[in-house]
Amino acid sequence: MKLFKVIDIVGDLPTFAIPVNDILSLLRRGGAIQILSPIEFHTKQQRDWYKGICLPTLVMNDENKETLEWWDRHVKSECKGLELLNKEIFYLDDGTAVGRLTTVGVSKQNMSAFIKNIAAKAVEKGWPISEPREELSRNKRKENYRKEQDEF
Repeated sequence: MKLFKVIDIVGDLPTFAIPVNDILSLLRRGGAIQILSPIEFHTKQQRDWYKGICLPTLVMNDENKETLEWWDRHVKSECKGLELLNKEIFYLDDGTAVGRLTTVGVSKQNMSAFIKNIAAKAVEKGWPISEPREELSRNKRKENYRKEQDEF
């Protein structure tokens, strides 16, 4: 899914780094547009880092060839996922309750703490992961915004 960050509001209309018509031209029948608040946008980037960079990197560098699902459970258990992430409980047909931890709907503060825990555990355990400074840091976002403005 493509994301286009709103860089300004001018006359009650959003301004993007590319023209709105170019964004709308990407739509196809049956597609949709999702509106995210600034916090939702940030936490989506955090979840995308966790699922798209952190976990695949751990899987690719694992000598034991553990799966993405295994690493997901392992990271969540090692990095305080139980206290920072959301819990979902499902009931099977026989009434057995099954729980899982999810990053969906987690606050920006808790996701940031979870990512910091991952970075600290990576140093301790020798995992090839570092905190996503480039993608999610406040200063980098400001720098990218300035670059976008300079292009106009």
